[in-house]
Amino acid sequence: MAEQSIQITAHKILYILVVEQSLRAGESMSIKALASDLQRHGISESERQPALDWAISKGWLEQGPDAEVRLTEAGFDMNFTQ
Repeated sequence: MAEQSIQITAHKILYILVVEQSLRAGESMSIKALASDLQRHGISESERQPALDWAISKGWLEQGPDAEVRLTEAGFDMNFTQ
């Protein structure tokens, strides 16, 4: 998967968490529920993990203790109008 494609998928994941799921900084979503949303958006499992890893490396997401994905302040503050 090309880096640009990973970045686009990571932005889609953040959009889903913030805009569609209305998560706020510090809130989390189970990986199973997220996988369901991503599948609905046409994002495959093979695309998901590299994008999640990239978003975590950018500080937008954190891996929670129970394998959930937690939104950080930086992830919540992203500008989705660009």
